[in-house]
Amino acid sequence: MRQPGKNNRQRGRGRRNGHNNGHINRNTTMDSNGPDVRLRGNAQQLHEKYIALANDASAAGERIQAEAYFQFADHYFRVNAAIIAAAEERQNRHQDRNNNTADQDKSAEAKSDQDAEAKQADAASEQTEAVAIEKDGEASESTSTEDAAGDESTGQDESGEGQPVDLAV
Repeated sequence: MRQPGKNNRQRGRGRRNGHNNGHINRNTTMDSNGPDVRLRGNAQQLHEKYIALANDASAAGERIQAEAYFQFADHYFRVNAAIIAAAEERQNRHQDRNNNTADQDKSAEAKSDQDAEAKQADAASEQTEAVAIEKDGEASESTSTEDAAGDESTGQDESGEGQPVDLAV
């Protein structure tokens, strides 16, 4: 007994019932029932075959048969052009999609690079500030020690600036 809802079994070799979303491969084999001949091949091959048949009919003096072959050839020329245009459009969309993702990746990478540079700049400025604060602290300490260790006989410290010194100690 079959289970309900399980009737989507595939039959035949391919999925030719509209599942390809209109994508036709350039090499898709087509059957053509022409005016008096049945031909098989892809769109470009059918176009070339009908052109050859039309030229043969025209050379034999059969203008009506030649015109019919030319009309079939024109049809397959247009089919081939449509297949090529659709393939190029798909390829362009695929490239655009890849370019957009690449651009997004590049912008994200550039942003992360900018963030990294900003962090480095912040770290450098913090380090510079810390060094400046440290120097200021050393300078105030060294000033007080230099005042005490200055040359008492001349009244000058290491910088050469004179300071009043009380020698009556």
